[in-house]
Amino acid sequence: MIALVPETDPILKIEPASWDFSDSNMNAEKFYDLMKEHMMYHQGLGLAATQIGFPFKVFTMFVTEKDAVVCFNPEITKESDEKILMKEGCLSYPSLLLNIRRPKEVQVRYQLFTGDTVTANFVELAARIFHHEMDHMKGKTFLDYVSNIQLRQARRKQKLKTRKVK
Repeated sequence: MIALVPETDPILKIEPASWDFSDSNMNAEKFYDLMKEHMMYHQGLGLAATQIGFPFKVFTMFVTEKDAVVCFNPEITKESDEKILMKEGCLSYPSLLLNIRRPKEVQVRYQLFTGDTVTANFVELAARIFHHEMDHMKGKTFLDYVSNIQLRQARRKQKLKTRKVK
């Protein structure tokens, strides 16, 4: 298994390259399997390729409790004005939880490993996960949504949680 990159890794702050389906060296079907396998292994609701060291616009996410998709070259085409505030975590920041306001609904477009384009509409948790993973496609993280004071408070709680686990 590939370890998650640490939160200090610069790959988390870059905009990754689009997946090139015409490049014969890039096997989208194998990458699809790799992404799903690693999301399950790391016990995430979503996982961006950058989080395991691959600088590509690809992520995987659960759309229901049992069904996951792998999105190549994803984009949000529309998001609702209505936002929902919710505690959110990220595999790249173990035990760090932040209150993040995200759209209740998103309309999206992405490619399957076959190169076929899919348009979809996600609401509530699935919309949140898609939006969160899209941030990784822009070199952003959920830290970019909170103030320094909020982050310091959350970091204190993170340290306490980490100590209890050890």
